[in-house]
Amino acid sequence: MGNKGTKWSTYNLEYAKDHEKRNPNDYWEFKAIFKLYEPKSTDKILEIGCNTGEFCNLLKEKYNNETYGVDINKNAIIVATDKYPNLKFQSKDIFELKKEKYDIIYMQHVIEHLKEPERALIKLREDNLNCGGKLIITCPNKWAYFLKAYTWCKKIKFCYDPTHVSEFSPLTLSKLIKNAGYQKVKIFTKPLGFPFSSLISPNFYYSLPSWVFGGHIFLLCQM
Repeated sequence: MGNKGTKWSTYNLEYAKDHEKRNPNDYWEFKAIFKLYEPKSTDKILEIGCNTGEFCNLLKEKYNNETYGVDINKNAIIVATDKYPNLKFQSKDIFELKKEKYDIIYMQHVIEHLKEPERALIKLREDNLNCGGKLIITCPNKWAYFLKAYTWCKKIKFCYDPTHVSEFSPLTLSKLIKNAGYQKVKIFTKPLGFPFSSLISPNFYYSLPSWVFGGHIFLLCQM
């Protein structure tokens, strides 16, 4: 799954800390996720790939949800449990999840790590999502040409995590969830990542229309 000697070649404490969100209340990607769908306080929620727990805690603080987090990185779960002892976290693979139903399942930057993404989505639909429940997926966009070119020139990371197994475009991700038995409700990409636009204003950077070429895909689907 990775290259020897690469920083992120394994899911360890360093990996967890690198992906930790320092200011979750103001994190642009969390704000974009809530534009897809705002949870109700009665929604029972599962976050797959919760890492160090910031999004789970934000859901609890913002919407008072019953929220559970799972991640295959045991080190991340130790950090999450220490930071948020009032929340429930477990180190589990998707296929280890027991048959328990949720109203919303979040998968932020998880689908690109899975060797069998369609099988995983079918398992969640059959065993873990309530009838009419929502599945929210985010992942890097294969068609993010502007951002890929910019990050390549700057020699900075974008979506070149060696733990990634697959790349998805809005088209291929839409086909995947359809094949897994879901109905697409809403999909968009953000940000466009046009060179130097962030120097003008962060708000301008994230408000630029990105159509299908934005850096990350945001997808809402349901049973």
